[in-house]
Amino acid sequence: MTALATEKLLAAALAACRRAGAIHREHFRSAELSVEKKVDATPVTQADRGAEEAIRETLRRATPELGLLGEEFGQEGDERDRWVIDPLDGTKNFVAGLPWFATLLGLELDGELVLGAVHAALLGENGETWCAARGAGAWAGKGTDLATCRERRLRVSATATLEDAFLQHGGLVYFQRTGLWPAFSGIVARAGRTRGFGDWWGHMLVAEGRCDAMLEGTVAYHDVAAIRPILEEAGGVFRTRSTEPLDAGFHGPVLSSNRALEPELAALLGFNGSPPSADRSPRPARIPPP
Repeated sequence: MTALATEKLLAAALAACRRAGAIHREHFRSAELSVEKKVDATPVTQADRGAEEAIRETLRRATPELGLLGEEFGQEGDERDRWVIDPLDGTKNFVAGLPWFATLLGLELDGELVLGAVHAALLGENGETWCAARGAGAWAGKGTDLATCRERRLRVSATATLEDAFLQHGGLVYFQRTGLWPAFSGIVARAGRTRGFGDWWGHMLVAEGRCDAMLEGTVAYHDVAAIRPILEEAGGVFRTRSTEPLDAGFHGPVLSSNRALEPELAALLGFNGSPPSADRSPRPARIPPP
């Protein structure tokens, strides 16, 4: 993409995020919030649906040549050049009144993810935004203006050993359901520090260099389409299992990591084609400080 095209596309994504964020703020901690269950038993609210409708309207107007693939309303238009929309990632946090949720917008051109934008409307006065475009770096900052949301350049950490690493993870039950529990338990036993808050947040912490890796047992394509360009432009590695392409049909485990840790974590998780396995070599008991 040319620099001019990149600016136009980022501006469109940020405008869509701005409208979605306004809808999130309107419904956050509202007594009138209505929560339904979808076919897959995950929750959906009027904030999810209203935000996606606003995003679609904004992107249709700004980039009519591009298709749209959204979590709530599916595919519309071009299937090779299209926006991938998660209008509210972290709906369970939203329903619980916790501010760790975000709008996620990824852009595919010729089937390749080339741009990502993540906007958390309730973090700070004007929200926090992370964004990236191929060849233009990854950035973060306040609000949804091109200038303010690129206040700082993102760069993953240089931590090189699992024993020194700070790992984030998603919901524990998904590691059990995907057969990764033994490998995950072995990783946790060795890691310097672990915390779990799932969803987009852990991946952005890796891109920021504030933690070293993020493991999720199961995600869908719309959950990570925006994340991959940001993580990779920050110098990190985004991995699925070797047999699972990251496309519209994706549903499986993922790993975000700095480059130094990725080979060992991928091997332990079986992301290189071999079965996942726990490292069961004896070690002295160790309880790290909180």
